[in-house]
Amino acid sequence: MGHKSSKGSVSINDYKGRIRLRWRHLQKRYSLNLSIWNQLNLLQAKKTALQIEQDIITGSFDNTLVKYSGNTVAAAKATPKSFVELFEDKHHHS
Repeated sequence: MGHKSSKGSVSINDYKGRIRLRWRHLQKRYSLNLSIWNQLNLLQAKKTALQIEQDIITGSFDNTLVKYSGNTVAAAKATPKSFVELFEDKHHHS
C-alpha cells in the first residue's frame, strides 16, 4: 500500500480502519470511503473498484459517485421512481 496505482486503476487502502478507494479520472482525484475494514467488506470494495474501472473504460463513469457509494438511500434518490412505483408506495404506506 502507499504506492501509486497505474492510470485509471482504483487503489484500495485501509484509512483509519475503514476502506477507502482512490483514483484519478480526467485530471480529477476521487476518493470514496466505504465501510469498516474486514474481509467481507474488502471483497465488496474490490467489486466496486472493478465497476469504477470498467465504467471509466466504457465511458459510463458516474462522477457523482452515487452509483458506487453503496448508499441505497442516495442511490434511490438518484433514480426517479416511475408513476406506478409512486402509486404503490402511497398505497402501501396509507
